[in-house]
Amino acid sequence: MTGPDREPQPDDLLYWLWLARALGPGSLCAGRVLKQFGDARAAWNARETETFRQAAGDGPAFRANRPENAPENFRAFTRRCVEKHIQILPCDDPDYPERFQNLPDRPVVIYCTGNPVWLNGRAMVGMVGTRKPSPYGRQAAGEIGRGLAGAGAVIVSGLADGLDSAGHEAALEKNAPTVAVLGVPIDRTYPAANRERRVRIEQKGCVISEYPPESEPVGRNGFLQRNRLIAALSDALVVVEAQEKSGTMSTVEHAERYGRPVFAVPGNIYARNSRGTNALLRDGRARAVCEAEDLFELLGLHPVPQQRKPVVSLNEKEQKVLDCMDIQEPKGVEELSVRSGLPVPALLSTLTMLNIKKCVIELPGKRYIRSGSANNDSSL
Repeated sequence: MTGPDREPQPDDLLYWLWLARALGPGSLCAGRVLKQFGDARAAWNARETETFRQAAGDGPAFRANRPENAPENFRAFTRRCVEKHIQILPCDDPDYPERFQNLPDRPVVIYCTGNPVWLNGRAMVGMVGTRKPSPYGRQAAGEIGRGLAGAGAVIVSGLADGLDSAGHEAALEKNAPTVAVLGVPIDRTYPAANRERRVRIEQKGCVISEYPPESEPVGRNGFLQRNRLIAALSDALVVVEAQEKSGTMSTVEHAERYGRPVFAVPGNIYARNSRGTNALLRDGRARAVCEAEDLFELLGLHPVPQQRKPVVSLNEKEQKVLDCMDIQEPKGVEELSVRSGLPVPALLSTLTMLNIKKCVIELPGKRYIRSGSANNDSSL
């Protein structure tokens, strides 16, 4: 029967939203349900059957049949998403990540701000690590990230403080796309201090979450669930710095489960932040990465032709101070004064010139490390 006497059928998107509500985020049953029924509309038609209950489980089957979760009830929600510039990407959307399609725990729906085309980039690299990196870790993330982004890779991370942000910033510095995967609802930003960074990511790449807008905070579990999506979206996972027991290691475990290769930056054997990465290398769970080019063959990338850097000319004082420094351990003014034999006023003047020449990096508290660009090309 058709015509005015019949209620219009909900469109397919509303069925997908119903199924996402029924299964919940991170459901291990999502793959089984879709394999059994093919799509959300077919699952809806079978929601009262024993076949559906066995595929989805008791809890999802109960939620699937609650009247308030009926597909038609999501229509107003979709309109609000449009008003907030939030895109809803169900499994059958062309922009839904192809890398998610065969996951047993794939999200039925993801929410996106920015341009979702980058969710299917040809070379996706996850970059993760501690939220409290050392200067060495931050510098390594920046140099490796810029090298990858400059060669055409899309950097994937979680918008957290520390090395997540360093990975995103490396891509943005190269005016390249980057993807942020949230562990909170799509209309929230955590930490809130990263709102400005999120806006810049949305202008060049995109931000995604499996948690819908207007939903309640999900706590720590949301970030652990988020980690699996970072791993799944990546063709390779780079761990820059991490302790042995950390959220970063959960991302590694997901990458291993999905068959994604893992790389780790070798670190100081005495540094707590390097114990996790060094253990990955020691146990054969990761390959060492020291520069972006270490991943090029795997990802099908090619070096970007670069102009030869001009030789940095240093005077005797500048070279003497530079020789007292390394790229891992920050040195304070007093220590550098003792090591170089220069009085503090002369040392500060020399450090200023080295900073201008991009041979050193000044850290908070008047501490300094040697820049990666300060190499043996320097001449007196």
